[in-house]
Amino acid sequence: MSAYEEASGFLVAAAGLVPQGAWGRPALGEWTVRELVGHANRAHLLIEEYLLRPVAEEPPDAVYWSPQSIAARGRAAVVLLGDDPLGAVRAAGASAVRRVRSTSGDAFLGSPARHQTLAEYLPSRVAELTVHTLDLVRALGLGLAAPSGALAVSLQEVMGRALSRGQGEQVLMAVCGRGTLPTGFSVY
Repeated sequence: MSAYEEASGFLVAAAGLVPQGAWGRPALGEWTVRELVGHANRAHLLIEEYLLRPVAEEPPDAVYWSPQSIAARGRAAVVLLGDDPLGAVRAAGASAVRRVRSTSGDAFLGSPARHQTLAEYLPSRVAELTVHTLDLVRALGLGLAAPSGALAVSLQEVMGRALSRGQGEQVLMAVCGRGTLPTGFSVY
């Protein structure tokens, strides 16, 4: 839970440093700063959504996972930022952290990826918050470092993904200086 709070605070801090005229600047691929922040903020919003309103699991070939559907959810996240993106991120972060603090790690959570406990789901949200906040920090040249607890959980989550995809050996050898990863390599 503390890693989630750290990751949430990291996003809020970075969003607070976005210069007034920079929300429309490029940030990551085709995403603007505003779109990146909206996407990252989903790691706040989905905690409550999936706890309070569990959804059915979606098979890997479902329309839900299509690029068009993913883009539509991203656009909706940007709309939710409204006229005050920083205020929206602060409010969503505070609400999500309160929810996590007041909810047992054994509580059921129903997401399209799979049904699981809150404790099982949180590492993926820590990784989303941490990775996308680092994207924002780099895009804007902000002088923020990821909190160590959030970074540790994010690394474990990402390495777990590499293992589950059969990429564990390749990643291990690359981070130990005994190999390289192909351009564009991702565990997502």
